Amino acid sequence: MRPIQSNENNEGGIVRRLRNAAVAAVAVGAIALSGVAGTGTAGAQSSVRGVTSTEIKVGGLGPLANFAAAGPAAKARFDVANKNGEIPGGRKINYIGWSDDKSLPDTNLTETRTLVDQQQVFAVVPAITPAFQGGTYLNQQKVPAVGWGVSAPFCDPTNKYIFGFTGCLVPNPPVYPGNTWGELVDAQFKAQGVKTGAKGKTAAVISENNDGGKTGNEVIVATAEAVGMKIVYAEASVPAAPAVISDYTPFVQALMASNGGQPPDVIFIVTSSGPVFGLSRALTQAGFKGVSTNAVLYAPQVISLGTGWSVFTGFATPESPAPEMKTVVATLNAGGIATADIGQPALAGYFAADQFIAILKKVGKNLTPERFSKVASNFTYEVKDVIGPTVYPASFKAGAPCGQMVTSNGTAFVVTSPYACFDLLTKKGTKWVQVPYPQGVK
Repeated sequence: MRPIQSNENNEGGIVRRLRNAAVAAVAVGAIALSGVAGTGTAGAQSSVRGVTSTEIKVGGLGPLANFAAAGPAAKARFDVANKNGEIPGGRKINYIGWSDDKSLPDTNLTETRTLVDQQQVFAVVPAITPAFQGGTYLNQQKVPAVGWGVSAPFCDPTNKYIFGFTGCLVPNPPVYPGNTWGELVDAQFKAQGVKTGAKGKTAAVISENNDGGKTGNEVIVATAEAVGMKIVYAEASVPAAPAVISDYTPFVQALMASNGGQPPDVIFIVTSSGPVFGLSRALTQAGFKGVSTNAVLYAPQVISLGTGWSVFTGFATPESPAPEMKTVVATLNAGGIATADIGQPALAGYFAADQFIAILKKVGKNLTPERFSKVASNFTYEVKDVIGPTVYPASFKAGAPCGQMVTSNGTAFVVTSPYACFDLLTKKGTKWVQVPYPQGVK
């Protein structure tokens, strides 16, 4: 997805570096065939592609420009598993590297076919791409994929070989969105000493003028109202790509006057990375003192520019005090990734690898695609206080309604709402109501 550019000289470069975080939209999937090829290797479990008596071959897939850290992060987790003998049967994971789909659906399909037909991988891990054209091909070839559920194949219950550590994040339509973002804002107010939390606070929601933006706007309005906020503005008014926004002033003026001529207490910016950065910066320059929150700008590049900006992430980040996060960080550090460079791409690569390993442990040494699928389709993935629980089969239809909020203080991000999990939302008639996860997913 090409981000919208503004006319500020240094903004374009920053936005390009932030695209790796803009993963809350885009979808696709397709193409056929079936059958399983043997590896022909001595000592091989010859009826299973990519599996021998000593190794399991996997490869990563996605846009390298956006997720360059995901592959090394996955390898760091695989290296630990190999060193500690975590894989049943004494096997080791042979990670063959990253296939770059450049965020192009056709390229994704080509790279997927190469991984399966030429590289003979058992699984695609991590699979992190908004352009997952090869998803159906993997499913029909019975090649497992584990990754970040930011594209349509993760949201198709017929794809029994494709699994996300967060579950399905982009269902179309969103039947079971999480009630998470509003709850985290509520928790942030309470942590600041506001006993009633977000109840009674005014909120504005702004998104892009396309189908995804309109749907996202509706969902965020629902989660804000669920914690007692009063919606004073809800518009899908931002031009969508490939439009070029040269001036954010009209949007900022509307937002700043949305509460009876005054600014609201909270502004939810529900757009892709370009407009998120442009709007957030313009709001700061206009003197907005409330909670400006987005789900994109968790990146070192914005810390000094984004003082006061609150970012919702679907999993804990290195700022979390959880002991389990310290283990994640230590593993990534050992793999050559500095703590300052651990963003969402690196964490996504780690979680995909970790989920894959957890499923392998439950499958046991008799590893086949069918056994992997059977276990994974009824599996709960969780790292306490960091990610999940992501519960399958419910997560074929819904993402785990969990997350945290971090806020920039100008020199670092700090956790302002600790990682927690909440309810889902679903529509009954024209009204959004809360249902529990995973029990409420039908």
